[in-house]
Amino acid sequence: MDIIFKKVEHRYQKNTPFERLAIYDIDLSFLEGGYYAIIGHTGSGKSTVIQHLNALLKPTAGKVELGDIVVAADKKQKKLKGIRKKVGIVFQYPEHQLFEETVEKDICFGPLNFGVSSEEAKKKAAFALEMVGLPIEFLQKSPFELSGGQMRRVAIAGVLAMEPEVLVLDEPTAGLDPRGQEELMAMFYKLHKQRGITVILVTHNMEDAAQYAQEVVVMHKGTVFLRGKPEEVFSNATLLEEIGLSVPLSVKCKQLLEQRMNITLDTNALTIEALAEEITSLFKKGGM
Repeated sequence: MDIIFKKVEHRYQKNTPFERLAIYDIDLSFLEGGYYAIIGHTGSGKSTVIQHLNALLKPTAGKVELGDIVVAADKKQKKLKGIRKKVGIVFQYPEHQLFEETVEKDICFGPLNFGVSSEEAKKKAAFALEMVGLPIEFLQKSPFELSGGQMRRVAIAGVLAMEPEVLVLDEPTAGLDPRGQEELMAMFYKLHKQRGITVILVTHNMEDAAQYAQEVVVMHKGTVFLRGKPEEVFSNATLLEEIGLSVPLSVKCKQLLEQRMNITLDTNALTIEALAEEITSLFKKGGM
């Protein structure tokens, strides 16, 4: 399912004294099977954009095409429940939304809410738990007996049990230790590659955006500031720094090496590993 934004604007509390423009002039395309990253400071409009991805919010101007459903400012909308199934959103700290007495019941909640039989919901719960890398024995555990990282995986399994076509991740690794962050991001990438799920990642982690995304969208003051392939976006290091954003560590290291050694590295390496390979290759060729 493709998601297309066309001149989307959203104003909170429109036509009241408290009206606030949150996003404007948003033209974006999230095509089926892609992996996208949205970056930007707090208040840049990222959260407002992602709430339009499954019609939690409706544009106050423009329109959002969600597959064959159009959500427009001047159009009354019905039958949006199906969109909520196709587009699953994992909000920050999803484990805070766990409430059932067992992991199985928590994961089954969504499918049951969409009319799936109890037997089928349990099958989906077992499969979703496997997808997030937790043993089947966890189904009968209380989610509140688990570690923070395990609870988060259970909450994500609850979204995956809905079998979404699009998975929206809002700072999914917030609060996790480095190892937990790495494992979770690798899990999402595996789901994307093996199951063809479209992933839209909202993150402050430039390394994750650079490593995983096919396209990066930079939000600033409520609109799209930059967009393109990671190597294109992060080549604008000075421009990004002017709006208070960092660049991946590999880009910083590359810049520092070029300045200190008065050389130009012919590489768009966006990970430390890729940069190390390029430097090693240059040493072998006698270029450094």
